[in-house]
Amino acid sequence: MTQASTQPPLLEVNGLSLEFRTRSGVVHALEGINLRIQRGEIVGLVGESGSGKSVLSYAMLGISDAAARVTSGSAVFGGLDLIKADEPTLANIRGREISMIFQSPRTALNPIRPVGRQIEDVLRRHAAGDVHQRGPDLGQNLRQRAVQALREVAISDPERRVKAYPFEMSGGMCQRVMIALALACRPALLIADEPTTGLDVTTQAAVMDLITDLARQRQMAALFITHDLALAADYCDRLVVMHAGHVVESGPASELFSRPRHPYTARLLSSTPGPGTTLEDLKPVPGNLPDLRRAELPACRFAERCEQADDRCRREVAPVVVQGTHAVACWHPLHAATPSEESAV
Repeated sequence: MTQASTQPPLLEVNGLSLEFRTRSGVVHALEGINLRIQRGEIVGLVGESGSGKSVLSYAMLGISDAAARVTSGSAVFGGLDLIKADEPTLANIRGREISMIFQSPRTALNPIRPVGRQIEDVLRRHAAGDVHQRGPDLGQNLRQRAVQALREVAISDPERRVKAYPFEMSGGMCQRVMIALALACRPALLIADEPTTGLDVTTQAAVMDLITDLARQRQMAALFITHDLALAADYCDRLVVMHAGHVVESGPASELFSRPRHPYTARLLSSTPGPGTTLEDLKPVPGNLPDLRRAELPACRFAERCEQADDRCRREVAPVVVQGTHAVACWHPLHAATPSEESAV
């Protein structure tokens, strides 16, 4: 689900479908995913846990579980289809051109290796030639770059912290180290998968401010994966809403919040606390995500949870309708576009 742009996208995902083969059946995790990210753009990928947000990012980077299989589609980054690329090619791209911040920094970081050495490992693998020619000074230059990477993510006393182990740091500090690792080689695209999980509200804001500030400074694109719509609205230029392996809506963050068109998006917003919201004001999304192992899934996977659904929703896949920069895939959008405003893609 994309909108038109005069510039070629940095990343363009078209019709990507993926399934997992398990002992209890085939899980249809992603179906026909379309996603476009421009250079310098911050995009929020939102939806409930289990919607397929992380699965999509892993598929693009070639780090999916062994049981995963891409059945169709492409993910073109800088002219290269990541889905068809071989492992050596992807290994050169990961960490250098596309970096990822994983959900739990304490499990993603090596517990028995100083954080500075971990940053040096990334630089040695991808950017040793940028540091200086290999030689007797390479180790010292790598250490200087590691210290600078920690300084750029606002870690105090980086010369000392570069020798620290992850268990000697707080959760917020470990998250900053993860950001330093991800940004050490100045990638064109950063994927941040729930980067604020387990952090207090103040630290969440500090981490998100840091990521977005660095993205703006470096003209780096960022894909921010989260189930926290309020957090995404504060920091993202555009939001893409996923439900049960489908992209159902996308558009500018402010417009999507003020005028959601898909019933699922509206339900997500009604369950999101805001200023002055009371518990009585919150309305949960009804039901649960469908079992994606089912052989006969409805065309709209939200149909069984939607008050507006009819037989057509269950039988026919809704076309993507674009209204300006706002796109939705629904037979019964909440705010219908006029014929002059809409176009199906």
